[in-house]
Amino acid sequence: MASPQLYLTLAKSFFQRNNPVETLVMGTVQGIYNLVTLKSRMKLLKYRYMLETQKLERIEKTLNEFNPYENRGAKMHRTF
Repeated sequence: MASPQLYLTLAKSFFQRNNPVETLVMGTVQGIYNLVTLKSRMKLLKYRYMLETQKLERIEKTLNEFNPYENRGAKMHRTF
């Protein structure tokens, strides 16, 4: 059986590496920060979504301009 001193040393080194109090405090601070900045991050995400949607629409428009097939709904019809 190992000595209690060894167990105390191992526990001490574990808590020095993985401080549960510091982890709890940092998690709380990060959660509060996320709640405070939620609205501005949502605005940024809406803006990014709008830009990506516009890019996709531009690409689809360009592809359909030079496409010999016309896209109507879910079917492709040949235009003569």
